[in-house]
Amino acid sequence: MTAPAPILFDVESRSRADLRAIGGRNYWSHPSSEILVLVWYDTADDTAGVWTPGAPWPFASRVLAAHNAHGFDRFACERYGLATAGWIDTAQLARKAGLPGALDAIGTRWCDTPKDKDASRFTVGLSSIRRPTDKVTRDDLAVACPTCGAVAGAACAGVKTMHRARRMIAPITADANAITQEVWRALSDDEKRARGVQPEIDADAMARVTAYCALDVEIMARAWPRLEEWRDVDAATEAIDRVINDRGVCFDRDLALLLIAQDARIGIETTASVAAELDWSVDRVRSAARSPAQFCAATGAPDAQKATLETIDHPLVRARQALASISAGKLRAGLARVSADGRMRDTTRYYGAHTGRWSGQGMQLHNMPRPAPRFEDVDIDAFAAEVIAGRKCDADDVAALVRATICASPGHVLVVRDYSSVEARATAWAAGDAPAIAVFVSGRDPYKVAASAIFGIDYDHVEKWQRQIGKVAELALGYQGGPGAFESLARAYRIDDAVMDALDLPSIVGRWRGLHVAIKALWFACERAFRSAMHGAPAMAGPFEFARDEHGSVACFMPSGRPIVYNDPSDLDGITYQGARFREHLYGGKIVENAIQAMCRDMLAEALIETELAGLRPVLTVHDEIVCDVPAERAAEAEAKLHAIMTTVPTWAPGFPIAAAGWVGRRYRK
Repeated sequence: MTAPAPILFDVESRSRADLRAIGGRNYWSHPSSEILVLVWYDTADDTAGVWTPGAPWPFASRVLAAHNAHGFDRFACERYGLATAGWIDTAQLARKAGLPGALDAIGTRWCDTPKDKDASRFTVGLSSIRRPTDKVTRDDLAVACPTCGAVAGAACAGVKTMHRARRMIAPITADANAITQEVWRALSDDEKRARGVQPEIDADAMARVTAYCALDVEIMARAWPRLEEWRDVDAATEAIDRVINDRGVCFDRDLALLLIAQDARIGIETTASVAAELDWSVDRVRSAARSPAQFCAATGAPDAQKATLETIDHPLVRARQALASISAGKLRAGLARVSADGRMRDTTRYYGAHTGRWSGQGMQLHNMPRPAPRFEDVDIDAFAAEVIAGRKCDADDVAALVRATICASPGHVLVVRDYSSVEARATAWAAGDAPAIAVFVSGRDPYKVAASAIFGIDYDHVEKWQRQIGKVAELALGYQGGPGAFESLARAYRIDDAVMDALDLPSIVGRWRGLHVAIKALWFACERAFRSAMHGAPAMAGPFEFARDEHGSVACFMPSGRPIVYNDPSDLDGITYQGARFREHLYGGKIVENAIQAMCRDMLAEALIETELAGLRPVLTVHDEIVCDVPAERAAEAEAKLHAIMTTVPTWAPGFPIAAAGWVGRRYRK
C-alpha cells in the first residue's frame, strides 16, 4: 500500500517567549506566540501556497510534514486548531539517513540551496524586545544610497548593499509609557519580555518573511524524495518517543526553587569566606572566580577547567566551583520546560546521535552532576524531605538533589530498571568472546576479572582500588582505546595520582587485549568489512553487515535490521565520512563502538515499546535506563514486569548475556 503523500510546510512566527529556553511546546502555549505565515507544498501535485491566520484550512484530511515537526510546528498547528491526518518530522528522517538534522546543512549539501541567513536574522529580530522609547519611524531609519540617492526600501540604481542592510532594521512600536534606561536595566528578563516593545511588521517585512519561509519549504521539497525512503524505518520507536515526550514526567517546582536559592546562598557565603581569607573585596573575588583569565593569573593554573581545579590548592578554587555550579542551570532549565500541569516534557530527542541513541533536551538528563560518593547509600526521598523541611545544604547536597526534582505523580512511584554493563556485554556477544560471556553469565564481577589479569593476582584477592583499575580498563579499552584513553577515563573516575604514577599503562592495555582476543579481532574485521563495502562488496563482521547503498553511502546493518548510515565515505587518508558538522574519522574500534551503541539502543527501544504495551507508563529513558510512573499499590507487580521485559533476550540476539537492575522510589536518583 502506498503511503499518503504529505503536505510539506514551514511556519514563521513571533513571540515574547524565549523559544530556546522553554522549547516549542511551551512556546506555543505562551499567549504572545503567533503564526505570521505558513507556506505549504503539496507533494501529490507539486502545488504550493500560503496560509495566514483566519483563512480556511484545506488540509484537515492530509498528513503534514515539517522540519522539527515534533519539536515546534505540531504545537503551532494545535494552537490554531489546524487538523491533520498524521505527522512526519523531516528532521528525524534526515538523521535516520545519517544526514544533518539542520535544514541549512541539507539545503547546502543536497540541493545547492542554502537558507537565507540574513532573512533568518531578520525574522528572528521581529521577536526581539527593546526598551520602550519615543516612536521611531522608517523615515528616521532610512539612509540615502550614496550612489543613486534612493532611501532604504526603494529601487536602487547603484550599489544595493546599503539597502539590504537598512531593510534589516524595522521600526519599533511606540509605547505610551516610555521606560528610562536606568529602570530598564533594573528589570528582570521576564519583566523586559512583558513590558518591552517589538518591531512593527509592515507589508515589506511580511513579504520578506514569507519569501524566507518559502525558501525553507523549497529545500524540504527538493530533499523529500531522499527523505521519504526513511519514512517507515524504525517507525515504532519513533512513535513511542512521541508517547513518552507527550506524557512527560512530574517535576517538583518547589524543591527546584529551594535548591536554586540554596545554591545562591552557597555562592554568596563561599565568596565572602574566600574574600576574607585572601583579604580581597567580594567583588574582586567574584570577578576573578568567574573569569578564566583572571583565575589563571591569580592562581598560576594552566586553565580553569573542572579537572584542573581538582589539582589546585588555592582558596579561589572554592569560589570558582561555587559560582560555576551547574546545578542551578540544570534546575532553571527544568523549570523552563515544565507545562502548566506540573509535568516536564520533551526531555529526550529521538535519533539525537548518529547511532540512533536518544540525546537530552532542556534539562539535559543525559548529563547530570554526579553525586558525591557519600550519597551512594543515602535515601534520597528522605533526604529531600529533610531539605524541604529546612535542612541547610552544601554544594554536594544540591548536586545530589538535582535529579530528585523529577518525581512520581501523586500516589505513584517511579519504577526504574537499567541494563547492567550492557555495552560490555554487547561487545563480548558481538565478538563471540566466550570467556567474557562466561563471566557475565556466571555473575562474577567483570571488573575484578580484568583486575585479576592486569595485576596477575587471584580473583578473590583483588582489592577495591585494583577493581577500580579493572573497571577503567573495561570501560576505556573496549573500543581500541590505548594508554591515553585509559588515563583520560581514570582522571574522570578520580583515580589517585599516586596509583596512576605506579601503573604501567602500555602493559595494562596489552594485558587487557590479551584477555579479549576476540574483541580485538572484531575491531579489524569491522574495518575490513567497511572498506569492502565502500568498494561495492557487501561484507559481514560478527553480527554486523556492511553494504553500499544507491547514494554511495555505507550502511552498517544491526542484527535488528536497522542501519547506521555513513555518508560520502572516503579512504584517501584513512576512513572518513561526512558527519553532521564536519568529516569524521573512522577506524575499527570506532566502527565497533558505533555498532555496539546502536545495537544496545535497539534493545532499549524494543523494551520501551513492550513496557508501554504492558501498561507501565514509561516517562523517561536516560542512557540505558527506563523510568516508569505507576500507582504505588502496583509497584511490586510493575517492578517484576519491567524486569522481565528488560531481561528478555531479543530474537535477533540469541545467547546475549542480558541483565538489568534498578530501584523503586518517589524521586529520581542516580
